Amino acid sequence: MSIKLGVSHLIWGFDLSRPDRLVRFLDDAAAIGYRGVLCFDTTVSFWLSRPDEFKKLLDDRGLELVGVILRPGLDFLGTVQLTKWVAATGGTIMVISGRDGRQEDWHISVPILQRHGEIAAQNGIQAVYHHHTYWLAETMEQTERLFAETDPAKLGGMLDCGHATRDFVGHSAQEYYERNHSRIKYVEFKDWSPETDLNTSVGQGRCDYPAVVAALRKHTYDGWVVVEQNPAGAMGGGPAREPKEAAQASYRYITETLGIGRR
Repeated sequence: MSIKLGVSHLIWGFDLSRPDRLVRFLDDAAAIGYRGVLCFDTTVSFWLSRPDEFKKLLDDRGLELVGVILRPGLDFLGTVQLTKWVAATGGTIMVISGRDGRQEDWHISVPILQRHGEIAAQNGIQAVYHHHTYWLAETMEQTERLFAETDPAKLGGMLDCGHATRDFVGHSAQEYYERNHSRIKYVEFKDWSPETDLNTSVGQGRCDYPAVVAALRKHTYDGWVVVEQNPAGAMGGGPAREPKEAAQASYRYITETLGIGRR
């Protein structure tokens, strides 16, 4: 098993397109010890015409781009531009995550999601669908139906440990990974508790992380594990957390208690 540990900027903010906010996030991520960063499409829109400048910001801090989060719509030309930028900046992953329809829209939404994945594959990027509260595939059963009805060459899967713990009623993150490990190309370490919802540092919620890591080891997972934590108010309960402090708590739990991901 070979794991590289990255971090999403969500707890620092959804949109870090203003350069000073992005630089603060990159500085914090590097200082904690993360190897890579995951950015929302809102953040990288400012940098789409300047991939070399963005890559220099990463290189100067010893960071890599994991990839981007795409909120799916009908702008397929935008996905072409975005995935070409990800490739030019050294990233490998496009997480498809956003309000993508209701159950009655399934037959409309699924081909759209797969088309975004197909574009990503054409540009050398691995697209993965994000199972998520209120998205088209929220439950484990819905996510596995999506896998059954799409081409794995165009649309991969991911494991979001926080949303699996929150949304996969009667199931677990470990069980989902065991059942679908061949389809899962990307893993997100997020935690959940009834008190703080998804504003929970890794290891402080209900997810059984030792069991998840055992499953990753069993199936020799190679790739990125990215930490994400919601800010207070955005599916995040409890008091607001200082972003660097929260991300550092997750990093310590993962590297010291779980024993993975240290640089």
